Amino acid sequence: MAGESLRVEFRRQVRERVLDTAATLTVERGWDRVRIGEVATASGVSRPTLYREFGTKDGVGEALVAREAERFFTGIAGQLEQHEDPAEGVRAAVRFTLDEASDNPLLRAILTGSRSGDTSLLPFLTTRGDGIITGGNALVGDWMRRRRPELDPRAISDAVDAIVRLTISHLVSPGLGHAEAADRLARLTSCLIAAATPV
Repeated sequence: MAGESLRVEFRRQVRERVLDTAATLTVERGWDRVRIGEVATASGVSRPTLYREFGTKDGVGEALVAREAERFFTGIAGQLEQHEDPAEGVRAAVRFTLDEASDNPLLRAILTGSRSGDTSLLPFLTTRGDGIITGGNALVGDWMRRRRPELDPRAISDAVDAIVRLTISHLVSPGLGHAEAADRLARLTSCLIAAATPV
């Protein structure tokens, strides 16, 4: 049992080292210019170990974006738990997400890279971002159902899915200031909650 525990811990440390290295290189020069061999070398991990753990460069990229999303989810959960009103909770969570994203070097590299032609990591936030959407829906949906248990769960799921997808849209293609985008999604939340049928 102790041996198994050590193997799991070693694997976790290897993953973190690889992802830290990949994040640093991405911020320095963009994901397109990152080579999987240099990630392995800089991480002190053999190529076969890296490929066994992640499969491909895309596997590393997907894990990198997923890890960053988990960090965001922790902060979003903290914002939501400070509010009882769904609209206010959404306003705080959206504002937090947009503010943090603009200050996050890795996300900035992904988003600014996409505007200059390096779109290779962007799909993990958008078209291949099912894990992020599912995680966001679960987090916000659970919070919303606890705040409004009298409402039809399907209506809450639909509302939350729209809010999560629109937040990602504001993140990827900003057209409004952070406060204005958060206010808009808070108003949308109020409308969707008001239209939801009690169970």
